[in-house]
Amino acid sequence: MSQNIYDNPDFFAGYATLPRSVNGLDGAPEWPALRAMLPELRDQRVLDLGCGYGWFCRYAQQQGAREVLGLDVSEKMLAQAAAMTDRPGINYQRTDLETLQLSSTFDVVYSSLALHYLSNIDALNGSSMKPGSAAGQSISISRKGSGSATGLPLA
Repeated sequence: MSQNIYDNPDFFAGYATLPRSVNGLDGAPEWPALRAMLPELRDQRVLDLGCGYGWFCRYAQQQGAREVLGLDVSEKMLAQAAAMTDRPGINYQRTDLETLQLSSTFDVVYSSLALHYLSNIDALNGSSMKPGSAAGQSISISRKGSGSATGLPLA
């Protein structure tokens, strides 16, 4: 199973005090840059890999997404996401992204601060994207000193 430090009670308690946990997307320093890269979400099927508290899932729904699925390996994160989500239309599932097998595909696949926990993100490339979906934008992930980077389509 992927690294899951978030179900450690002490770690989770500390994480709960971070600005991103308290203030949501507005508390995440990377959010303005990520938001600028997002396509139109209206009527789209959206997948959030490593959804945590579900902040992006709720944002996608507010932007008119037709369907939103949030995946995370942490039971504590998913419980918090469910507690903070007061409208139907968002589904949360406990899933190990290392062994992700989806029976359906999505128009928009989003992930922030989750992929670095995976030992092989190449397995995710395209596995959850609808054929013909725009895949022109990506986040590049690299490990310091590794000399390599991997791109994962955002949309």
